[in-house]
Amino acid sequence: MPFISDSQVSRVQATIGSLSAKANRAKAAAEKQADNMMKVAEIVGAGAAIGFVRGKMEKPDASGIAGVFNIPGTQIDIEMAVGLGLTGASLFEVFGKWDDDALNVGSGVLAHYAGQVFRNWGKTDSFALVAGAHGPIGLAQGGAARDLIGAGGMSSALQSALSASV
Repeated sequence: MPFISDSQVSRVQATIGSLSAKANRAKAAAEKQADNMMKVAEIVGAGAAIGFVRGKMEKPDASGIAGVFNIPGTQIDIEMAVGLGLTGASLFEVFGKWDDDALNVGSGVLAHYAGQVFRNWGKTDSFALVAGAHGPIGLAQGGAARDLIGAGGMSSALQSALSASV
């Protein structure tokens, strides 16, 4: 009859313990990656959703060109208000166990809003807090944006500074 020595039993136990520890580490790493993937999905999904809603609901501004998506009767952009509201409320733990999810969604909405504001600034050389249009809340054409960038693109001082750094 075969006999297993105490040292062989110890090695089998050590191998089983090592494999169990590796499995636990792999499980923890998978849970962390799943959590990270969920965060990315919430942030990107919120940005995509608000962009779609904005595209469907924004109205032309006074010039008839750019779209505005304001709270009715105000100059407050709905996208900005939703993003700040979700983010701020989640930081004050208003949503309880959903605070992290609300923070991710609010961050996605704010990221989309900021992208729209700065895209508009780059296209029009006019800064405004309403993402789809320049107007009363923004800086007038030729304002600080033009001073920073320059009438024909980059100012000579900015262009010199960038050239010197390259």
